[in-house]
Amino acid sequence: MPETTSPVASLGVVQAYPETGLSAYITIAGAWLALLPASGLLNSSGVFQAYLVENHLADYSESEVGWIFSTFAFLFFFGGLQVGPIFDRYGLNVLLPVGTSGLTVSLLCTSFCSSYYQFLLSFGILGGLASSILWTSSIATLGHWFHANRGLATGLATTAGGFGGVIFPIIFQDLVSSAGFSWTIRCFALISCVCSSASLLMLKTRLPRNSQASLTLDWGGFKDACFVLTMSAIFILDWAVLVPPAYLTTYCASTNSSGISSHILSVLNAASILGRGIPGPVADRLGRFNIMIICSIACTLSIFGLWLNANSSTAMVVSFAISYGFFSGSAYSLTPVCVAQLCSTENYATRYGTAYGIVSFATLAGIPISGNILSTGDGQNYRALILFCGAAYSASTVIFIIARAVGTGWRLRIKF
Repeated sequence: MPETTSPVASLGVVQAYPETGLSAYITIAGAWLALLPASGLLNSSGVFQAYLVENHLADYSESEVGWIFSTFAFLFFFGGLQVGPIFDRYGLNVLLPVGTSGLTVSLLCTSFCSSYYQFLLSFGILGGLASSILWTSSIATLGHWFHANRGLATGLATTAGGFGGVIFPIIFQDLVSSAGFSWTIRCFALISCVCSSASLLMLKTRLPRNSQASLTLDWGGFKDACFVLTMSAIFILDWAVLVPPAYLTTYCASTNSSGISSHILSVLNAASILGRGIPGPVADRLGRFNIMIICSIACTLSIFGLWLNANSSTAMVVSFAISYGFFSGSAYSLTPVCVAQLCSTENYATRYGTAYGIVSFATLAGIPISGNILSTGDGQNYRALILFCGAAYSASTVIFIIARAVGTGWRLRIKF
């Protein structure tokens, strides 16, 4: 059975994509710069959360503080529900400047915060919405330049989240003790402004705008069983994917592995750089769903095999951070191209925004649910938290397998 790509992926359409060339490569670089601050902050939430719990928001529980960062993550994806249709209809001219200025203002406001509601409004809400604009529009722009190599392009661009997840925690740990929290966040604001502003000069769309794109929820995708199953798999995946980045730092601090607690998130995010970049080109050759399933299985095994049994073993914790960081990178680099494979390019941003607008509700609940699970018993119930994370990954893997079967059948050697 031949590979399934897009419902309208005729030979003429495929040949129309540049795939290579200076303009296409500049687009990847522009997307990388736009995603560095946006997804870098998302992947650094564990360090920020641990600091606020011990300092500015010490009077609040970890679950309550977690709502600030789950709100950021929720809006990071939920905003795509509206950003996607706006992109398809109007392009980048309005979206990118708004996202750039919004994220910079968000961080500047956060640097002056002292109360819970201030952090929630400035970082959680404004930062999440601004980051959503940068994320959705950057990923959608790549779809204008790449088709056969879309996995490669998306993988390379999303490595920015891994780099940001390494850079921001290291800068935070080094500066916060000397310059203080406020000036550290202002430093992040400067980095975000410079990177996002540079992306304004590099990101360009190529295909005509879709003047017929609806600015409301795209219900058409819900008629496609494979799309609904894929969206369900990503929904459950998002319950789990942010749990290790959010809680691995405090997990290490609660065990005899506390010596690496300040650096473990950087280790995980460093591994995710390769985990975002490598699976993309492999998926282009062997099938996006096929590689997504393999990576999900590997994440499940690392959670149950390493993290669950790590206890105070530094070697086990580091091994988990590296293995999980690598294989979980596919949750960011491959899920967009899995969605893209099920729709036409001119509707990609709308369909992607619809999918992630719904999936975002899982992100909103994931960290607080995890915080409540952690607080059961003696208040440090990491075993229950790890079991929840592993169970969610297992369920997501099973649904990805079913989605693949619906899309192309049960034969293992089919590229899908």
